[in-house]
Amino acid sequence: MRALYDSEAHAMYIDVVDPPHEGPRGTDADGYPVNVDVDSDDRIVGVEILDADDTPDDKVVAALAGFGLDAVGILAARDAALRAPDREVTLTVGASLAA
Repeated sequence: MRALYDSEAHAMYIDVVDPPHEGPRGTDADGYPVNVDVDSDDRIVGVEILDADDTPDDKVVAALAGFGLDAVGILAARDAALRAPDREVTLTVGASLAA
């Protein structure tokens, strides 16, 4: 999962496919300020979070409900990107740490 937070726009984009989708996107804007982007085949390719630094966790989780996305992973990517503004952050979701 790749995330980029634009500190000037207070907006974040999280790619949920690897490699990131490069083609045209459509948006399900029902969950504003959290928008789920789909490709031309209606596959989920990314999540846009507007006002990412002020949008509470429960609003993000509620907007993602029904899409089958890893909400905990999305929140982790958002938190990491907020701590490293204007840089690309990559998070491997589902990886476990070996003892």
